[in-house]
Amino acid sequence: MVAVVTDAVPMTGHRVAVRFRDGFSGVVDMSKYLKYPAYEVLNDPRVFATAKAGDGTIVWCDGGIDVAPEAVRDEAVAF
Repeated sequence: MVAVVTDAVPMTGHRVAVRFRDGFSGVVDMSKYLKYPAYEVLNDPRVFATAKAGDGTIVWCDGGIDVAPEAVRDEAVAF
């Protein structure tokens, strides 16, 4: 099954609440990604707060930064 993020809401602590097309909902902790150059800008709370669903995954900066939806699904903790 292909993972498709339909909703994403930024939370405190570099976490994002997500919902997938199949109805699964969870929270993914993005902290481990922030050490990589492509994600360093997300350390800025104002930038992290731009998280939203787009192109089937979580995107920031109007799609300039994203993460593979399969990784989001694998790492999301159900709530």
